[in-house]
Amino acid sequence: MADNENQSRHYPVKENMPWQRLEWHIQRVGFVLLLLLVLAGAVGLFSKGWLSNQRAASADSRLEVDYERFGRRESNMDMTLRLKQLRGNRYEIRLRGPQLDAIQLQTLQPQPDEAWSTSDSLVLRWHRRADQQEATVWIGTQPQDFGRYDIIVTLDDTSRVQFSQFVYP
Repeated sequence: MADNENQSRHYPVKENMPWQRLEWHIQRVGFVLLLLLVLAGAVGLFSKGWLSNQRAASADSRLEVDYERFGRRESNMDMTLRLKQLRGNRYEIRLRGPQLDAIQLQTLQPQPDEAWSTSDSLVLRWHRRADQQEATVWIGTQPQDFGRYDIIVTLDDTSRVQFSQFVYP
C-alpha cells in the first residue's frame, strides 16, 4: 500500500506524484526562506534592532557615536554623540559626507548656540560651561533617498569617527 501512495493516479483525482513532491519541496523551502526573512527583520537587518545598532569611537576616545547601521528611506534614524574631555570655552561638532544633502535633520538636542553649513558639512557649536567635561548630543535624521551613506563626525577638528549607513528603499 505504501507504494501506491507514491505513484501517480487518475482516480478519484488525477495526480502526478513527481510534480506533487516538487510542489511540497518548494513549499518547505519557501517557508524556511520566509521564516529567515522575518527573523532577519526582527533582529534589525532592515532597520532598528540588535544587528542595526552600532557604536564607533575615535582613536583618542573623546568621541563616541551610537548609530543605526540599517534604515529605511523617509524613516527616522537616531544618532547619539557622546563627547568627553571637553576643553576650551566651546566645543564643535562637524557632520560631513557626500550624501548629507539627502538627509533631513528631524531633531537636535541640545540646540547649538551656533550652526552653519558649508558645501559638504554641517557645523554645530556650543559654549562650554566652566565645569563641563562631557556632553551628549542626540540627533534624529530622516534619509530622503536609499543607498549607502558615508558619514564623518568630528569633535573640535581633532577627534574623528567615520561610519556607513545603508538605507533601504
